[in-house]
Parts: sequence; structure tokens; C-alpha cells
Amino acid sequence: MRSWFVVPIFIFLLTSCKKVFRYNSSEIRLEENYRNLNSKNISTILSASGKESFNFLVISDSQRSYDQLDDFVKKANSLKDISFVVLDGDITDFGLQTEYLWIAERMQKLSFPFITVIGNHDMLGNGREVYKEMFGAENFSFSYSGYRFVFLNSNSREARPNEILPDTSWMRNELAASPLQEKIFVFAHIPPLGGDFSRTLEPVYARLLTENGRVLYSIHGHEGLSYLWQPFGPPVNYLGINSLNKRNYAFIHVDKDEVRVEQSYF
Repeated sequence: MRSWFVVPIFIFLLTSCKKVFRYNSSEIRLEENYRNLNSKNISTILSASGKESFNFLVISDSQRSYDQLDDFVKKANSLKDISFVVLDGDITDFGLQTEYLWIAERMQKLSFPFITVIGNHDMLGNGREVYKEMFGAENFSFSYSGYRFVFLNSNSREARPNEILPDTSWMRNELAASPLQEKIFVFAHIPPLGGDFSRTLEPVYARLLTENGRVLYSIHGHEGLSYLWQPFGPPVNYLGINSLNKRNYAFIHVDKDEVRVEQSYF
């Protein structure tokens, strides 16, 4: 009688309770409020477009920096007139869904939308698939208040066989399609001149940005350094964002045709 009693209960648990068993560590299970977050947040950003001046914040390399991220969210929420936040890659350390969720849960406590870029650590294991489910496309863009924001995957070393990263063909088309009146910000986790950027594509990337003539900033994380310089000459400024565990972020103020960048701390 005991065996007849136990078996039905076991079958019931298998079929009715999704959270009792995890079949494998690579399984992707996301609730709807953690899917397509970039697209959802961009829609929110665009609903407030048309401002002559606006501010946005940039952080990078949030992996394992959960306490620091909590503090950053509190600091960011205390600031006025912030349109959005960009997390410029290495959201996670090992590309695990649990890591993605730990970061997303904290970022969703912001009082304004956030956008993410895929980093090299985010492509480990099945992290690339998790990123796609949680945030969406790796290469994307949107226009806001007269500026174009372009985001791309520059993680060359994690590319699949026969895959080219960054996708300079996509990038060329995207820059060319931007209206002539728009100034452009480009975001990619791995910077050119860094050891993990494709040596072959480095001059192609730099030339595309420089020759466009409307790219103001190419913004990167990964190096654990803060910098602002023009390694390939004007007009493109290359901005490096230090790791979140150093408790810093970039405050970027846009006022019509003027852009001001401040390195800030929390």
C-alpha cells in the first residue's frame, strides 16, 4: 500500500510543479517580465523622446558586484532628469541564467529604463542564448532626441567558428542609415586597441566611425580602466568605463549639440 501511495505523489510533483526539479544547469526558464528587456525599455525611452537636453548614465562589468550594484541603483535613483542607464557588458561572470537574474532584478529597481550590451563573459556556456531570451538582439540601435544610439557585440574571442565579430557589415549599414542630422553614440564591450578585439577588424572599425563624421563617442568596458581619448584622431572620442566594483560610473549630459562627460562615484 505504501508504494501505491508514494508513486502517484511523485508523478504529481513531476507533472505539476515546475520549480521542484531543474533538469540541467543550461536550461533557460524566464518569466515574461524578464524577457526582451532591451526592447521593452527602449519603448519606454522613446515615449519621452523630443527633449532638447537629457542625461544618461553608463556602467560596465557588473559581474559579481551585487552589493555595488545595489548602491549604484540607490545613487542613480537619487539623481534628477536621468533618461536611461547603459550597462556596457559583462553583466555576468559565467553566463549563467541565475547571474543574469541577480543583475536584472537589481537593475529593474531603477526609476528609469536600462539598456544592456553583451560582454565576453556573457557569452560563456549558454550565456549567449540567455542574453538573447532576456535582452534580445546583440546588435541593435534606436534614435532619441536627435541622437542615434548604436549597440553591438565586439567580443571577437568568443565568436563561433567562421563568425566575424564585430559585425562590421551590419555596423556600416547601421551608420549609413542614420539620418544626417543625428549625432551618434556607439557602445561595444571590447574596445579597439584592447587585446581581445580582432586585430584584423580594428582598423575597419576605427575607419567606419571616423569616416562617418557624426560619431561622437565609442564607449567601452572590459579593461577595468577609465579613459577618454582619440587614439585614431578626431572626431571620435573613445570612452572607457571602469568596472562597477570600483564604484564608478559615467554621467553623460547632452544639451543640443554639446556633450559633457563626467566620471562619477558612489
